[in-house]
Amino acid sequence: MQTLKHISVLIHIDDDDVDPLFDIPFELENMRAQNIIESIGIVFRMDKSYCQGNSWGRLDEALTTPEWFSLKRVSLVIEIVDLGISDNTLEVALRKLPETQFPQLSTSNSISFDFEVNVVSWLSACER
Repeated sequence: MQTLKHISVLIHIDDDDVDPLFDIPFELENMRAQNIIESIGIVFRMDKSYCQGNSWGRLDEALTTPEWFSLKRVSLVIEIVDLGISDNTLEVALRKLPETQFPQLSTSNSISFDFEVNVVSWLSACER
């Protein structure tokens, strides 16, 4: 942990009963004072049937404590796999997450916060 500077994670969510964060905030809280991590990048891939919840804010809370003194960049990408469902309710809700669930990261002067929501075709998601 003393030499790790960058973390990059890809999480595929295929069950709407699953916590999309897979206890990542808890793990980050456990390691926050024992690292020199400068950047964290997380890609969440889910289909349009996923039911979006309010657990995303835990990530905001976990990464904005003073113990993350080396953290300079957080990148969060949510990829919605288009399975031919025309409803864009999930996409619209997810695009509001910086305002609703990431207020501290979105307004931080010390951490650069990059947030994206992308709709990708099923075929391109399988190729990645």
